[in-house]
Amino acid sequence: MRCIRLSVRTDETTSPERQREADDIAAAVLGIEFGEGDALREAVDLDVSASKVGPFDRPQLGGWLARPDEFDAPVWWRFDRAIRSLGDMHELAKWAREHGKLSVFAEVIGGRRLEFDFRKPMNPMSER
Repeated sequence: MRCIRLSVRTDETTSPERQREADDIAAAVLGIEFGEGDALREAVDLDVSASKVGPFDRPQLGGWLARPDEFDAPVWWRFDRAIRSLGDMHELAKWAREHGKLSVFAEVIGGRRLEFDFRKPMNPMSER
């Protein structure tokens, strides 16, 4: 599922289009499909502050996270599109572990991609 979030949409913000592009590149490398048309798996939360609204309480993302069997992996452009606190990161990681999900951040420091893979029980990331 492609995940897009903006607190306030202005000319200075990272546009939803830029986030989609980065998410699409990361997804293509990893073989993740977002679907298209009516089958598109995308959460777009515009005018939603990550500092004020956690991932599970966002209008679109929260709905998708409640239906984990409907998508393979959430893909965000960067950490700050997903979370703004360690508490939210902990809850998101706990959710990914419980549902055996791969969580992807398309770009982190240095422009690299970061993956948290909870699909494989033998992966050290999946251990409790």
